[in-house]
This record gives sequence, structure tokens and C-alpha cells, in this order.
Amino acid sequence: MDEIFEEIFEFVKTLEIIDTHEHLPPKENLRDKKTDILKEYLMHYLNSDLISAGLSKKDLQKIIDIRKPIKQRWKILEPYWKFVRYTGYGRALEISINELYGVKEFSEKTIEELNKKFKLSLKSGHWEKVLKEKSKIKISILDNCVFETFKPVVNCDKNLFRNMLRLDNFIYPDSKKGFEQIEKYSNVKIKSFKDWLRACEIFLEKGIKSNIVALKSGLAYERSLKYEKVKKSEAEDIFNKFIKDKSTFPIKIIENGRKLQDFMMHYVLNLANKRNMVVQFHTGIQEGNGNIISNSDPSLLSNLFLEYPNVKFDILHIGYPYQNILAVLAKTFPNVYIDMCWAHIISPNASVNALVEFIDTVPINKISAFGGDFCFIDGVYGHQYLARINVSKALTIKVKEGVLNIEESKKIAERIFFKNPNELFKLNL
Repeated sequence: MDEIFEEIFEFVKTLEIIDTHEHLPPKENLRDKKTDILKEYLMHYLNSDLISAGLSKKDLQKIIDIRKPIKQRWKILEPYWKFVRYTGYGRALEISINELYGVKEFSEKTIEELNKKFKLSLKSGHWEKVLKEKSKIKISILDNCVFETFKPVVNCDKNLFRNMLRLDNFIYPDSKKGFEQIEKYSNVKIKSFKDWLRACEIFLEKGIKSNIVALKSGLAYERSLKYEKVKKSEAEDIFNKFIKDKSTFPIKIIENGRKLQDFMMHYVLNLANKRNMVVQFHTGIQEGNGNIISNSDPSLLSNLFLEYPNVKFDILHIGYPYQNILAVLAKTFPNVYIDMCWAHIISPNASVNALVEFIDTVPINKISAFGGDFCFIDGVYGHQYLARINVSKALTIKVKEGVLNIEESKKIAERIFFKNPNELFKLNL
């Protein structure tokens, strides 16, 4: 092994880190117990690679059906696993099973033993083991988009997490249930656009009182990140038509509501701007199979960067595959920050190369090195391990180029894994 890499990596492995983004349940006891290793590990990410490799969605459902023998289900998975095991998703999971369960590979000969050990992890204490003991994560910032979506405040395990808040349902109302839940949790009967705006601000204030550390928008899955300035009267006109017939969810909003969405994004950011808040934006690749990647180009947010200088924009996923564009944005806009959340398993190699460029291009206090971005706990371990490898590789390159010495590289690693997110999110850890 390269001596410079080895010294840097051995140091990086000792670092306590801050995890900028997770989608885990807010408490361990809310974890799905009716599961096994195939159902859990194919919850997301790896299943996308498998489908991309040719696995049908029908066969995917057979694989995650825990009523059937696990070896029988593995036989359906195996022909596709050999194609995806070398992607970042596959590698992270094999790292996890090796360290967490002492099993060297994900295979037919190990699957039954692995599943028995996995089921033991459903007992209380596994999260503490994975996040604290094994991963050395001081705190994870939690996006509860999967759990209690419409509730402004979700009680989480404060030993493990800090909350963020999504207001996307005010920008892009997409279900009757969501509308009703907003009325319930804001305690506002929404009969007018004024009521809608009031409910939005109430949600934000409730979040702030519960010590959220950021807002988050994931609307790049649904539409372009280009949000034009729209007159309030135009947005109100659309909302008034919509409020008369909510049975058209979500079609009316999707087809005719672009101006309402644009206005509401500016409204939310104006509220955040007055409060000097951090706002995370999903940019780049969308998880799953098939979407419009150009909708997620982070440069589409440029007008927002200019309009709201007191908002700190934390741009997720290095904007992959727009990481070079993100480097320019973070270099030129004081309020734009780079977040390597998810990136290390999307493409380990791209993450190494991106960090090499970021160090050359962007002030080093504007980069956060890791966010697991997983819906299931075991994936976090493998992801953070890959992140430590990738950061160490990038720093090794800069040392060999003569840009850094080894001690400087260690200080940078500590900064991007801990100090930067600690300062950005005002965690005071």
C-alpha cells in the first residue's frame, strides 16, 4: 500500500465525523421488524442498479418477499448481483456485511448465515453500534421525508440525530392527504391563499422552535430547479382555482401550477433569508430508474443564490454529474456550499476526482465530506468507510503534487468531515 495514503487513511479512520444527511426512521424502535437482509438491503440504491442491469420489477418483488425461502430468492438475484457488486452501491454493502456481521461476501453460500446474523440486529442497540461505535458519527442530520411527511416536527433520538424540515408540500402540493395534514398540524383551515402562506410560516416557526438545523428541498425529482420570479396575484389566482376542486390532486398542480410552485419557492426562501437559515437542495442524479437529469443541474439555482444572500445553500450530492459546475458555483457565490452526501457510493472515482478539483478551486471551509443518505442503517457504515477512503485518496494526490504536506492534509480531512458541517449547521458540537 502507498505509504502516504496509508498514513493519511489511518488518521482519517480515527476521525469522529458529522453526517450531513440521512433518511432513517427517527428512532430505532420505529424500524421495520418484519424484514430480512434481502428486503432491507434492496429497499433502495442497490435495487436501482439491479433494475438497470436487467432485473424486472416483478422479480424484484419476489426477491423481497420474506414469506419465501431466502435461498430461493437469492437464486433470482444472483445473476444480476454479479453485474452490480462492483458499483459504489454494491461495494458499500459488502463492506458493511464484512464489518458488521463478519461475513466476507454477499453470495449463495453465505446468505443464510448472513440473514441469521442480520435478524439479530433487529434487537435494540444496533443503531448505536453502527452509527457511534463502528462509524464514529457524532451526529446525523435527519430528513424524515419517509416518516410522518407532513408533520412539521418529528421527535427523533437526539443522541443520534438533529432534524431538518421540508416545506416542499407547500411549494408542490401533490395529494389531498397532504393538504389535510397541513391543515391539521398548522391548525389553519385553508380557505384562501393567505391561509396557505400563513400555514407555511407556522410550519417553519414550529420547526425552528424544535431546533431544526436546516430546510431541505427534493423537488428536482419532480421538476426543473429553475424557479422564476412570479407575481403574488398570479400565484393566488392559480391557488384559488385549485382550492375549489382539490379532487384534481396532483394533476392540476403538476400541469397548471408551475407559477404557483415558483412563487412558493421564493416565498419559502424569503422566510429563510430573514432568518439566516441553511437550505439543502437535491441536485444531480435522482435515485431510482429513469428521470430527467437536466432538471437537476445546480446552475439552474443561480437566480436564487443571487436573490437570497443570507441563505446558505448546501448543494447535495456534489451535483453529480454536474460536479464541475458546482465547483464554479461554490467558488463564485459566498452562500453556496458543497455537500458530498450520497456521492461516495454513486461513483467513488468521481468523488475522488471531484474533491481533488474542489481543493484546487473552492475555499476549503465550504466542503462537507459525508452524508450517508440511507433509508436503512447498515448502509451507513459501508458508505462512511468508502468516504474515508475517497477523501484519503484525494488528499494523497494533493500531497504527491506538492500542494499539501501530510499534516496539512490531516487538518483538511478533519475540517471537511467535522468542522465545516459543525459550523454550517451551527451544531456547536
